[in-house]
Amino acid sequence: MLHIALALAVVAAAPTPNCTDPQSNYEMKLCAQREFETADKELNAVYGEAMKSAREQYRSTQREPGYEKMPDLEERLRKAQRAWLAFRDANCDYQYVIYYGGSMAGLSYIACKADMTKVRVKELKTMMNGGEDLAPPQQ
Repeated sequence: MLHIALALAVVAAAPTPNCTDPQSNYEMKLCAQREFETADKELNAVYGEAMKSAREQYRSTQREPGYEKMPDLEERLRKAQRAWLAFRDANCDYQYVIYYGGSMAGLSYIACKADMTKVRVKELKTMMNGGEDLAPPQQ
């Protein structure tokens, strides 16, 4: 994991890249890092909303007859999120190793984290919306 931490430290201290048309692997890494940071901030915000929603739903449902022994939604979401984070990181580390030693290794890792994080944000939003997809219909 040291290789990943060093790569991310270098990326974090870099100048502003041209993310509309990156011209080098280095610039692509910088853009992917910024994309991940944005997705991670959104994930943290949406996860907070999801925890609040789970807490409220659990408390209101617990008062309903037949739901007194319902498992704690907030606890289950926390457990799922921790497992998801571990999976995302392991999955992206695997992708890094696929390209080990090559110029795509670092880019593959950070792009994987950005992509998976965006998918998780959408998944949490969908769960809070009663299972309905929030994306506009495809035409």
